[in-house]
Amino acid sequence: MKDFLQGRSHNEAYTVFFEHFVPCALKKTEWERRIAMAGTHIESTDDFLCTVSDEAFALLLLENSYDRWFDLFKSNAGGLMQQRGVKHRRFESDVPTLYTRGGIKYHTHQSREGERQKGWSDDGIIRFNELYEMVKRDRTANINFEASWLNARKETQAKEGAGVSKRKRTRVAATSELFAEDE
Repeated sequence: MKDFLQGRSHNEAYTVFFEHFVPCALKKTEWERRIAMAGTHIESTDDFLCTVSDEAFALLLLENSYDRWFDLFKSNAGGLMQQRGVKHRRFESDVPTLYTRGGIKYHTHQSREGERQKGWSDDGIIRFNELYEMVKRDRTANINFEASWLNARKETQAKEGAGVSKRKRTRVAATSELFAEDE
């Protein structure tokens, strides 16, 4: 986690962060749309791929759950993937998140006095503000990171032959008496 918090000066870690965690702070489709549009704006990507807030929020999300995710990874011998359509949790961890409580479900009833409320704690909001300022300073100190990241991404895709393509579906012809030839 400390490598991610070094920002753009730790190029390898921040590249991983930019590829895997920043898209989670945005919507994946929005992230891909911005990358596609950035091809014409490489010389000035400031706030184009993501805003300072987006980047700070992605860091906050990562920091908030990092220890919990690492515990899940260690205790389940590697790969953890939520299965589509499965509503219950298959994996549990006793490691709490740093700045949030109570999961993501909110109830409409009022919480009783002294009961912990769900959502972000005051410490989490303060930490977001710190990360926001850190990202602003980091962007000023390392202005070429996004352009370099975009170029490296394009080179990698060109080498691998990656491109946007849809799966081709084999057409199956239906048998019908309408099309049968008279014999």
